[in-house]
Amino acid sequence: MSKLLIYLEENKTFDINQVVGEISSILGVSNLKVGDFIGAILECEYSLNGSSTIVRMSKDAETLTIEGVGDEAIDFALKIQRLLPYPLFMMDMEYNFNIRLLDYNSLAEIRKATLI
Repeated sequence: MSKLLIYLEENKTFDINQVVGEISSILGVSNLKVGDFIGAILECEYSLNGSSTIVRMSKDAETLTIEGVGDEAIDFALKIQRLLPYPLFMMDMEYNFNIRLLDYNSLAEIRKATLI
């Protein structure tokens, strides 16, 4: 299954408390857990229009991984970018694209730019 990878500038890490606070404010987020999971320190589900995805933060707090490339995955990426005060970058696991989320305002714009 394809995944989306959200990250900051090189050598930067997420502020875990800030990200947890912002993610918990997103309508559609459920089962938010922070702890020591296999390869992750944060995990939640995000649902949109009957479809859902899993979001995880890596143990080193350098990346957020979103399962799949459906509307729900892209919508979550757009929402977390709107909530955080710094630019986020997004790529797929196959390295087909690498974009700065701040440059996009809609699902349609991202689909057009990335062809996913």
